[in-house]
Amino acid sequence: MPDPKQVSQPSRPWYHLERPARILVYLLIALTLVMLYHQSEYLVVHLFNVLLLFVFAAIIALLLTPVIDWLETLPVIKGRRVFAVLLVYVVIIGLIALVIALVTPVLIGQAKQLPDLESRALAFVRALQDAIDSAGIPLKLSLPSGTSAISTAVLGPVLGILSGTLGTLISMLLVIVISIYFLVQGRQLIASLRKVFPGREEVYDFTLLAVGTTVGQYARGQLIMSFVMGTYTGLVMTLIGVPYAVVLGILTFFLEFLPLIGAPIGMGLAVLIALIFKGPFVALLALVAAVGGHAIEAYILGPRVTGSATRIHPLVAMAALLIGAELGGILGALFGVPVAALLNVFLGALYRARRGEEALSASPSGEVHAEALPRLSEEIRETSEEGPIEDKPVPHTAGERS
Repeated sequence: MPDPKQVSQPSRPWYHLERPARILVYLLIALTLVMLYHQSEYLVVHLFNVLLLFVFAAIIALLLTPVIDWLETLPVIKGRRVFAVLLVYVVIIGLIALVIALVTPVLIGQAKQLPDLESRALAFVRALQDAIDSAGIPLKLSLPSGTSAISTAVLGPVLGILSGTLGTLISMLLVIVISIYFLVQGRQLIASLRKVFPGREEVYDFTLLAVGTTVGQYARGQLIMSFVMGTYTGLVMTLIGVPYAVVLGILTFFLEFLPLIGAPIGMGLAVLIALIFKGPFVALLALVAAVGGHAIEAYILGPRVTGSATRIHPLVAMAALLIGAELGGILGALFGVPVAALLNVFLGALYRARRGEEALSASPSGEVHAEALPRLSEEIRETSEEGPIEDKPVPHTAGERS
C-alpha cells in the first residue's frame, strides 16, 4: 500500500521552486517600478528635448510662411511650393554665411586683444577694491591671482561650448529639415488633424489661430527687434570707440530674445567695457547711447513691431519671465512671455463665453485678424467701462411686447 505522504506530493520536479520564483518576479517588478520612477526625469528631459526641436521648427515655419506664400504668387514659382521653400533656405543660409565671412576677421582681430582686456579688468577690480578699502567697507572682491587664471576660467566654458558644437549643429539640421516639412505639408497636416476632433472643429480652429497668431507675431517681432538693436549697438559703439563693438552687437542680438532683462544686460556690458578701456567720458557716451537705444526700442519701435502680439501688462510680463526662468532656466525665460500671452487669449475667450458672446469677431469681409482675438485684460476693462449688466436695457421679444 503506497505511503499517503508520497501520494499527496506533486509529481512536478520543480514544484519546490515555484514560490521563491514567484517572490523573485514580484521583487523584480517592484524594482523595475522604482527604477522607472527614478529614471522618469531622464525620460521626460529627453522627450522634452525632442519636442523642442518640433517647437522651434514650427516657429521657423510660422516666420517663413508669409514669405513662401508671397513667392508662390509669382508666375515663375506659382504652384512650386517645394522650390520656393528651398530657394528661401538657400538665400537665408547664403546671407548667414556672408555675415560670418564679414564678421569673422573683425572677431579674430578683437580676440587678439583679450590679454589686454584681462590686465585692464584686473587693474579695474584692484582699483575698485582699493576704493572700497579706503571707504572702510568690509567687502573683499574675489579675483584670480593672474591673467593665466582668468584665461583658464574663460577657456573652460569655451571648450565646453566647442565640445557641444557637433550636437548643436545636428539639432539645427534637424530643425531645418522638420521646418521644411512643416512649410511644404503644414496645411495638409493641420487639415488632417482637424478630422481627429469631430464636433470640436471650432475649438480646434480657435486654438490654432490663437497659437499661430500670438507665437508667430511675437517671434517675428522679437527677431526684428533683436536684429535692429544688435545692429544699432554694434554701429553706435564702433562710432563712440568702445572696444569689442562687434561682439557687443552680437551679444545684444541674442540677449534681446530675453524680454525686459536682455537689453539692460547688454547695456551694462557696453558701459563696463567702455569704462575699463576708455574711461568715464566714453562710458558716459556709451550709457547715453544705450539708454537712447532702449528708449527707442521700448516706446517707438517696440509697439510698432510687436503690435498686438502680447498686449499684457509689463508687470505680468515680468512675472511670466521670472516664473519661466525659475521653472525652466533660459528656455523658460524665453517662452514665459508668449505663454502668458496665450493664457491671456484663452482666458479672454472663456470670459466671453461666460458672458454668452462669441470668442471671435470677424471683420466685415469675413476674415479674422489678430486684433479680433480676445484678451482677458481688455475684456475686463471693456466690461467695467460698459457698467453693470443689470443697468443695460433688456431687449423684449415680439411675444412679450404683445
